[in-house]
Amino acid sequence: MKVSVSAIVAGAGRGERVGLPEGKQFRLLAGIPVLARSLLNLEAVEDIGEIILVVNPDEIVRAEKEIVSAYGMNKVVAVVPGGEYRQESVFKALRSLRGDPELILVHDGARPLATPELFRRTLKAVRDAECEGVITAVPAVETIKEVEGGWVVRTPERRRLWSVQTPQCFRAFALLDVHEKAFREGVWATDDAALLERYRYRVRVVEGEITNIKITYSTDLILAEALLEKGGLRVAAPGGPGI
Repeated sequence: MKVSVSAIVAGAGRGERVGLPEGKQFRLLAGIPVLARSLLNLEAVEDIGEIILVVNPDEIVRAEKEIVSAYGMNKVVAVVPGGEYRQESVFKALRSLRGDPELILVHDGARPLATPELFRRTLKAVRDAECEGVITAVPAVETIKEVEGGWVVRTPERRRLWSVQTPQCFRAFALLDVHEKAFREGVWATDDAALLERYRYRVRVVEGEITNIKITYSTDLILAEALLEKGGLRVAAPGGPGI
């Protein structure tokens, strides 16, 4: 099966830091689960032909029933068990692709406010640029210190620092190549772009969205709900183009 774009959604994170008894991806956000919001926004992007959803092994049935089936997500072709670390989860998803995509977009399931327009801009950027990958990010607004053992080591120039988000989009051959190499060599990275950087592929930056927050702490849920209630976001809705 030939598809233009495959999307991988990393939704295997636990909710310990949010202080919830269940995975944060199932927490309702303005009446819709966090993970469902992330997937609905991806489903609204025309170029995306398939979505591979990664969740914790013990949450597969729940995700299929309460997320995929409940919201009629036709593009989710597989729900696969994640690994201990995010990189392992993405690697498992890559091995579960059913299509033969030109591009692969990777997104965190805990970023439910990323808009369909952001996904479209990211896809356009990787197609237009002479590179193998594109990340979304926003300029750092606070001074960052490098610290070791409780002591400040140095203060990097803020103008060169960006806070990285997802989505991140890659040419399929490059993402598959770096994950295979990393698996063989025992290399670990905090995001997929770092693997491309290690193996000398080119990665560009497009400006993300300030509202594209990651649900990590309980306060992030409060902020996300406030953003939705204010109506400042255009996000996909079940059965409709957006609200």
